[in-house]
Amino acid sequence: MRIGLLVTGDTSIRAAHSLSAHPGVDSVLVIGPASSKSFEVADSAEGCDYLVGIGQTAPRLAARHGVPLIWDGDEQADGVAVWGAGPKGLAMALGSRESDPQLVAVAHPGLEVDGTERSTRFPDPVGRLPVAETRLGGRPLAVAHSKNQYAACLAVGARRRVAIVDDGAFLAGIALAAGVAVAVVGDTPRPVWAAALPYLEAATEMGLVMAESG
Repeated sequence: MRIGLLVTGDTSIRAAHSLSAHPGVDSVLVIGPASSKSFEVADSAEGCDYLVGIGQTAPRLAARHGVPLIWDGDEQADGVAVWGAGPKGLAMALGSRESDPQLVAVAHPGLEVDGTERSTRFPDPVGRLPVAETRLGGRPLAVAHSKNQYAACLAVGARRRVAIVDDGAFLAGIALAAGVAVAVVGDTPRPVWAAALPYLEAATEMGLVMAESG
C-alpha cells in the first residue's frame, strides 16, 4: 500500500513516521510542494492508495488529487474514506467495544471546549477536568481541554474501565495513522469506530498502550 501525506500540520508528519513502520504500508511519500529529509516528495499523488491529512482543508486538497482521504474530521465529507481518525475518534472506538458504555470521554491539549457542565476524572497525569457534553456519530462523548501536554481517552462500561494516556501530539499522530487499518476493511466510507477492533489493534501496534481495570 502506498500512502501520500498531505502536509496539513505536525500531526500528519507524526502519522507518516508511524505509517512508514507499519507492515501493511509499502511506502510513504509527501505530496508537495514541500521538502522532507525522511520521505520521498512528489508533486502528484498518482499511484497512492490513500492520502492522510488533518484539518478543514484536507478534503479539498485530497479532492484535487482524486485519491481517498484518511482524515481526523468529525463527519463524512466528499472524497473521505475514513474519518474520525483523531483523539475523539479514538475515544469513540474504545467506547464502541463496550456492551453498555456509561461514559466515553477524551481530553487533549488541542481540544477547546465551551459550556462545560460537569467534571470527569481522567487517569494521571491528566487528572480531573471540566467536560462538555457533545455527540459524535450520534453517540455521547465528553470532551475536555487537557491543561498539560498529555491526552487521555476513557471508556467506562458496566464491568470495566479502559483508558489510553500518552503525550498529546504522539497520540494524535497515531490516531490518524491507524486509520489505514479501517480503510482496508472495506470499500464503504466509514468512521474509525465502525471498525474499532482493527483500528485499536493498529493503534497499539504503533505504540499506544491501553490499560484496563475492573
